[in-house]
Amino acid sequence: MVKYKKREDGRYLRQIQVGFYDNGKPKYKAIYGKTIKELEDRVAEFQQNQKRGMIVNDEGLTVGRWAEQWLESYKANNEYNTIRMYKGILSAHIIPSIGGIPLKKLKLFHIQDMINKQLADGHHRTAQQTLLTVKQILKTAVKNELIYKNAAEDVEIPKKAKPKKRALTDQEIGYIYAASLDLKQRAFLLTLLCTGMRKGEILALTKNDIDLKERAISVNKDAIIKVNQMEIKDRPKSEAGNRVIPIVDALYPILLEYMKQQDSMIVFPAAGGGLMSDTSYRFFWDRILKALNVAAGGSNGKLKVMALAPDITAHLFRHTFITLMYYSGVRLKTAQYLAGHSSIQMTMDVYTALDMKRDTASLPALNSYLNSINDKVGFEGNDENGRAGLHHNSGVCQPHQYQHQEGV
Repeated sequence: MVKYKKREDGRYLRQIQVGFYDNGKPKYKAIYGKTIKELEDRVAEFQQNQKRGMIVNDEGLTVGRWAEQWLESYKANNEYNTIRMYKGILSAHIIPSIGGIPLKKLKLFHIQDMINKQLADGHHRTAQQTLLTVKQILKTAVKNELIYKNAAEDVEIPKKAKPKKRALTDQEIGYIYAASLDLKQRAFLLTLLCTGMRKGEILALTKNDIDLKERAISVNKDAIIKVNQMEIKDRPKSEAGNRVIPIVDALYPILLEYMKQQDSMIVFPAAGGGLMSDTSYRFFWDRILKALNVAAGGSNGKLKVMALAPDITAHLFRHTFITLMYYSGVRLKTAQYLAGHSSIQMTMDVYTALDMKRDTASLPALNSYLNSINDKVGFEGNDENGRAGLHHNSGVCQPHQYQHQEGV
């Protein structure tokens, strides 16, 4: 049975051999724990990492080297796009900024300085992702006894107000019908608008997913971007995004016409018939925006005049679909299902914001209604107890003792 000695700082210590020095003497790694249970857990994890070939000799170990080891050992089973995101953050931000600093010498101010520079350049979202990644890297380093404290825990990022989401206006929706679009482009836009599918979901649609007889679209997979190519990833049956969306009347005629002329198994394919790549999609979307811009009164020549709002994306069509469900009276739970939201809170956030907007918009109607009552009844002066009474034909909806003020 291993005996543990408690140190003066309250922690328990155990030495684990990690190799030998050049002179043949054994080299040990000190592992600490606030309790014996925590120490035993850390020893077990450290020994497991030894077997997996992870770095156990932290002599001269830099932040960059450990970050690469962290990505390889702890994120290998993540989704492709998640790994790609981490690699981008490491190569573009973390390694150039703090990668050369020895892991044991990394301080809070090193990380805060890196984050502050990103914020100063206006990259708030990038700063959030960078800090989240550094926290994970250092948390794992703490668990592996490479450092004692996570220096990123106290790094601060000021809160930024979330940009207000909007839906397409009626006029912008009208551009879809007015623009000089080909059948594929118009069918794509109306499918986005009338189903609320995500970009990856609509690009992954196959003919088998479209049931024109039953007027339904089955959403069960995603198109994943991989180095200028895409591949279809089927979702597990339990995935919240799996759903069947009805084909509404506004979509049915154009989709029916389009599907009759479509030879490819992919519903919205690249020119060669396969999945669109990231590049081919951007080219496809850019042509759509140019046509919409002309319909909005802009131009599409060398001296392009922009009349179309710059924020129109496929995701804006998705938000518009959820907004239309709200104003059409679709129940919250149904809207969650049709939108493919994993949490009802996501749908509720949109519905709640629209509730507040509708409540504010209803105030003129409330004012008109109260005025109509006032026209019939009217306010009277105060009684002997100082209470506001009613009198006929006063013409204002307020107690007699208050004078009307502009803007109140």
